Amino acid sequence: MLKGFMWLMIFLVIGNLLQTMLALPVTGSVLGMLLLFVVLIVRRRSSRSMATAASHLIHYFTLLILPSAAGLFFLGTTLTDNWLRLLIAIVLGTLISSVVTLLTMQAMVRWQQRRDETSNRL
Repeated sequence: MLKGFMWLMIFLVIGNLLQTMLALPVTGSVLGMLLLFVVLIVRRRSSRSMATAASHLIHYFTLLILPSAAGLFFLGTTLTDNWLRLLIAIVLGTLISSVVTLLTMQAMVRWQQRRDETSNRL
C-alpha cells in the first residue's frame, strides 16, 4: 500500500510541477490525475498497491474535500455576485460527470463480460 501511495503522490507532484512550469489554468492535482489515467490506459492495468492505496483514500474522501469547502465562506460577495453562473456550472458539471461515469461504467461492464467470455473459452 505504501508503494501505491508513493506513486499517487509522485503523479501529484509531477502535475503540480507541470502546472507551475507551464503556467497552465488547470490545477496540478487534476494534471496529475490525467497523467495517471494515461499511464493506466497505456499499461492496461493497475498495480495492486496503487489500487489498495486509492481504495483507502476513498474512505477519507470527505475529509480531503472539507478544506476547500471551508474556503467558500471567505468568498461571500463573489458568490452572491455570480450565483447564477455558479449554479449553471454546478448543474452542468454534475450532469456531464454523471453521464461520463455512466458511459464509463457501461464500457467497463462490457469489457469485463468479454474478458470473462474469453477466459471461459480457454
